[in-house]
Amino acid sequence: MRIPALLFLLSTSLLARADVLPLDKVAVVVDDSVILQSEIAKRLEDIRFQFGQRGAALPPEEVLRKQVVEQLILENLQLNLATRAGIRIDDKEVTASLEEIARQNGMGLAAFQQQLDTTPGGSYAEVREQVKRELVITRLRTRRMQDRIRITDQDVQNFLRSPGGQAELATEYRLGHILVALPEEATPKDIAAAEARVQKAQAELAAGKDFAQVAATWSAAETALKGGDLGWRKAAQLPELFVASAGKLKVNEVAGPFRTPGGLHLIKLVGKRGVDDVKVPQWQVRHILIKPNEILPSEDARQKLEDIRARLQKGASFAELARTYSEDPGSARQGGDLGWVSPGDMVSEFDAMMRKTPVDQVSDIFQSSFGWHILTVTGTREQDMSDRYRTNIARQALYAREYDDELASWLRELRNDAFVEVRTP
Repeated sequence: MRIPALLFLLSTSLLARADVLPLDKVAVVVDDSVILQSEIAKRLEDIRFQFGQRGAALPPEEVLRKQVVEQLILENLQLNLATRAGIRIDDKEVTASLEEIARQNGMGLAAFQQQLDTTPGGSYAEVREQVKRELVITRLRTRRMQDRIRITDQDVQNFLRSPGGQAELATEYRLGHILVALPEEATPKDIAAAEARVQKAQAELAAGKDFAQVAATWSAAETALKGGDLGWRKAAQLPELFVASAGKLKVNEVAGPFRTPGGLHLIKLVGKRGVDDVKVPQWQVRHILIKPNEILPSEDARQKLEDIRARLQKGASFAELARTYSEDPGSARQGGDLGWVSPGDMVSEFDAMMRKTPVDQVSDIFQSSFGWHILTVTGTREQDMSDRYRTNIARQALYAREYDDELASWLRELRNDAFVEVRTP
């Protein structure tokens, strides 16, 4: 799973952001919404801090500001579209993301909130709203990319049968990326201009300038203001154009430029790692589900399950009680048996209880979106990657391989179709 860009930025910059005076003037009109000067100032301050933490030099102020404005325009367009699509993020999801940010900063959520509310220029409410915006954008992108990227069963089988496919799946690369964009129908003049920009970027890198600074100055990719960092990816999740070079590069070496319809690319190998043996923990589980309804209130459903659990504690058969009382029709016929369950197969509440329940004991009663449950774990094992797991990896790899180009195309379409008025400060 990819970490959202704003969560990365928040975890490194929010605790030390300086005071920013709200200007409250319209800087950009984006369709039916606006971007304020104060929003631009805050984003600039966050990025300056982030670059300072890395010890990297910033690009020229006018270049940095232009990148930030474009970033905010795209965010607003996506938020507007998400609103029209009815995308909502509930408070539990926002809280879970904030808990993860707090953990990355070595504290609990309460301490994190206190730190934000007592830091000049900081506000827990503001941070919570920023996280919510980013989660909305992430969900919108997931929907749009699932509609645009189609992976067939034959694609999966071809991938799994491809020479060295499994070896590639076990290798991960961390790449820096610079994209000098080309228009959809590039003219010779456009290509020459792009090549000149790439040559300037290469000259700066050859002179020893930090890759992150060069990316922030020259790259048109969405990762430009993160120093071009693509994060850790398996070889099969990289654009095919990058894979051969990434495998030959030594750490900190740069390769390119590579030409695609979207532009010219430079890559830097930041790191490389491999996994020799991957095993999946699995639990053999039975469960009983009682669903609240108009006749059976939630507390009564819980009490009914308490009575069933008490009978189990006295030696009653879990399978027989599941067949009699469980309201999960698929597993009830099998005595509550769910077979072997892998991490992530079930909802989070079920997954957490399954992991902490000792073998052959009955769990505590717990609630999920489906109702009230009890479960028992009848066995555990570590399984080498099964066909199902391999298939999932293949689908994810093929999806990730197409994701960046498809996302860039979609964002370009969104930007081209929008009304945008940038006002002079």
